[in-house]
Amino acid sequence: MTGTAAARIDNAALFAVLASLADNKQAIGRRYAYWANGAPALEAAVAAAAMTQDEIGHARTLYPLLEDFAQAAADPRQVAPETRTLRYHLAFLDSEFASWSDFVATNFLLDGALTTFFEAAQHSAYEPLRQRARKIVQEEQVHRTHAEGWVRRLAKAGGAVRQALVSSLQRLWQETLCWFGPDDDPVMSQLYREGFIDAPPAELRSRYLQRVMPLLESLAIEMPARFDPESKRWLPGEALPWERWEAGSRRLRPAGQEATEEEQP
Repeated sequence: MTGTAAARIDNAALFAVLASLADNKQAIGRRYAYWANGAPALEAAVAAAAMTQDEIGHARTLYPLLEDFAQAAADPRQVAPETRTLRYHLAFLDSEFASWSDFVATNFLLDGALTTFFEAAQHSAYEPLRQRARKIVQEEQVHRTHAEGWVRRLAKAGGAVRQALVSSLQRLWQETLCWFGPDDDPVMSQLYREGFIDAPPAELRSRYLQRVMPLLESLAIEMPARFDPESKRWLPGEALPWERWEAGSRRLRPAGQEATEEEQP
């Protein structure tokens, strides 16, 4: 399916997800940029600079796709990155990273979740997404190696260093799992039905947990997830806070913050 053909479908769903992917990549790049000078080791600073370029580059390749779905945008100014005022990135990225452990947690958890989506889009019916997904997945292999190496390093350091890592992972955990949407999420479900991705939300979340949990278990880092021996799938270990889920922006409201008028039932 070409971009022109895809634009004739009801594409509010794809517009929303593409906007979220691009905004999260852009925000990750901005947060990484600071650590190109502030990383705890020279090699980490060099890696942070390289990953900053990659993440900003991914965002720049995704934003032009919004033009294929201009009719799905309530405000045409939200199509072009130069005039875009709405930013649909996770709330965790609203503020600068407080420590290097926030960088590592974002690289390991959030960027890993976005990569899980791109892996599911490598055979997408929408050709421009398929092409970009394959390139992004390839480039993210280096990011994954970096993330897993630093998770091991910080976890094995013990004491306050390990605790800082665990704290960062915990603060990002729920929002990252929620990004895929509820099991019956109409947006991701539509993309699955129309062949844009190869799995529905519950399967994407399970694939993601399979990506991160074996390493966390090996390091005795306890996170709320469980392996179901019957289905042989990883599942969330506790109910996710869907009462704080903002479907339009694909993010969680901070605890205690009231829903916006658009998000209220």
